[in-house]
Amino acid sequence: MNRAIELVHSDAKAVLENRAEMLAALRGQHIFISGGAGFLGIWLIELFKVLNEQHAFNTRLTVFSRHATTLPLRWPHLGQLEYINYENGDIRYLGEIPRDTPYVIHAAALTDRRLLASIPSLVAEINGLGTLKILQAAGRLENLKKFILLSSGLVYGKQPWDMPLLDETYSGNLPTNSVGNTYAESKRYAEIIAQCAISESKLPIVILRPFAFVGPYQSLQLPWAITDFMRDSLNGGPLRIMGDGSTVRSLMYASDYAFWVLAALANAQPNKTYNIGSPEAVSLGDLAQMITQFFSPVPRILTRVGQSGHERTRSVPSVDKIMNDLGVRITVPLARAVERSISWNKLLQSK
Repeated sequence: MNRAIELVHSDAKAVLENRAEMLAALRGQHIFISGGAGFLGIWLIELFKVLNEQHAFNTRLTVFSRHATTLPLRWPHLGQLEYINYENGDIRYLGEIPRDTPYVIHAAALTDRRLLASIPSLVAEINGLGTLKILQAAGRLENLKKFILLSSGLVYGKQPWDMPLLDETYSGNLPTNSVGNTYAESKRYAEIIAQCAISESKLPIVILRPFAFVGPYQSLQLPWAITDFMRDSLNGGPLRIMGDGSTVRSLMYASDYAFWVLAALANAQPNKTYNIGSPEAVSLGDLAQMITQFFSPVPRILTRVGQSGHERTRSVPSVDKIMNDLGVRITVPLARAVERSISWNKLLQSK
């Protein structure tokens, strides 16, 4: 376990090296993070741990989640930190945010595709009503400086195959007669609620549209291609790909993801919308090959698993806007991101 934590700490330090002052606006501030016990939330805590302990930021956090107080039990190095308050709660019933909070990150959402398949209405309720509740609470804060809404790259709908990168101006098509679009539509609705808050209450909201990510703390039980491939490889294989492997995705490493969110919190102008993700495209076939090279014996890769005629899709963001506006950049390329993620999981498996 200690070696796994050392890996994370090294990556958190690396992404902040010579960049901590880009986040200077957050010094001495109180930040409320909904969904703070999830993948992104834990990485935000890791970065603030470095900022507070090595860069004297003196930033306080309120981490709000359904199971927030279990986080230090699962990861003891995140407990016993006097600058973090872990608060259990359901975002649908949030009444208030601590009054001295000038910065809010709203990351609470249901993203598990298994719940999308079994209880899609719950996904719509939490992602929609939860956003309304936290915006209402934020509207009662006396000194709100920035509110970050984590939306999703899925709000664009299907990316045209001949469009290499998807930018923030694209207006896609999401059929409303498909329950499979529940998550994407719930995020579109969350963005509309945010626009209402901007219009009615002049809240300083910045919308971020995350794409796909990889890194330590990501549960391998989630049914995503990257988590499926790593889990299957750790179990000896085979890796299973629906379709012929030509579907294209991109993956951003967790430390870059967390830093970009904090850069937006510190420096983005209100009423801006940004993609967050990597513009480095990779086919699922190539991604599977990349992962298997870290295992011996090399696991087999099976293609065309599942239904026949599986449609290839593409999901790769343009991030020129956020890079130009906020001065952020990718510090961990895809191959390195995959290697670090596999190393983390091997360390956990060997504990």
